[in-house]
Amino acid sequence: MASRRRVRRAAEPRRPRLSHWRADGQPKVRYRSEADANRAALQYRLEHANDLGAYACDMCGGWHLGGSEGP
Repeated sequence: MASRRRVRRAAEPRRPRLSHWRADGQPKVRYRSEADANRAALQYRLEHANDLGAYACDMCGGWHLGGSEGP
């Protein structure tokens, strides 16, 4: 009688911290230009009373929004 061995599924690979994923696991929004990202940041500020800044992404060549991390 042949023994049966359980095959473990590989754990989902961890995403690098600085990637195209937000801290909550959702994909980042890519903006085509700095002006588009700044407009989105202003809209977010008006709706959520939280400042976000636009930054250029070296990975995709687009723009993303991000906040400064506190201590």
